[in-house]
Amino acid sequence: MPTVVYVDVLLFINTILTYAVLVTVEKLFKRSTRLWRLITSAFVGSLFSLLIFSGIDSFLFSMAIKVISSLLITVIAFPFVGRREFFKTTLATVGVSVVYSGMFILFYQLFKPPNMLIMNDIVYFEFNPLVMIGFTAVIYLLITLFHKLFHERIKNTVVDLNIAVNNQEISCIGKVDTGCNLTEPFSGSPVIIVDESLYRLDDTTPRRVIPYTSVGGSSILYAVKAEKVIIDHKPIDKAVYIAVHRLNDQNIQAIINSEIIKVM
Repeated sequence: MPTVVYVDVLLFINTILTYAVLVTVEKLFKRSTRLWRLITSAFVGSLFSLLIFSGIDSFLFSMAIKVISSLLITVIAFPFVGRREFFKTTLATVGVSVVYSGMFILFYQLFKPPNMLIMNDIVYFEFNPLVMIGFTAVIYLLITLFHKLFHERIKNTVVDLNIAVNNQEISCIGKVDTGCNLTEPFSGSPVIIVDESLYRLDDTTPRRVIPYTSVGGSSILYAVKAEKVIIDHKPIDKAVYIAVHRLNDQNIQAIINSEIIKVM
């Protein structure tokens, strides 16, 4: 007997799923936004689930709809802070939604629950709301756990670092640290801290002030824009600022903002 699809149930399910996707993107990629934007975006995203009534079952159609819906819900959910950031957030939304859809498809393949339908990655089933929300929460926890483990691996990454700044070449061993989130305040560009034994800022060189907070309190660093940054023989294609500070570590001569690794 064919599954009967109720529009209100369909919209509710896909609103919850879209909201879960957006919250996951917000957490993993540190995109600040407001609750009303997430809720509005989740509902708008759920409207695409009505395409299940079109009867079209095609992989290309599914991917086209996923990209279009991801563009739209990203615009609604997150404030626009630049084309590059918008592109990254949209890709993140597509990727996370694919993971959620894949988990529900796996659930469907394993358990063959009655009155469940998946077409073009659109999920529908007659359900106990608590079970549905619980399963969505499990997916969210798995994704965040994987992300945490991945970042722990990054946190312990030691790399070869080559910098060109003020026509001076610096080569050293650097540590990628997820706890280092220093950025240049005006441009938002990430900052690498190098030990003062490697480089000293010339008082005649234009410098940027980098405020920071540590266990010992708040203070400032001075930084200049790097002419070139190469990490493990891979050039970094974005602006990076170099700050100078005493690191007190014989093995590590630079601390690298982990955001820089994400663009490699």
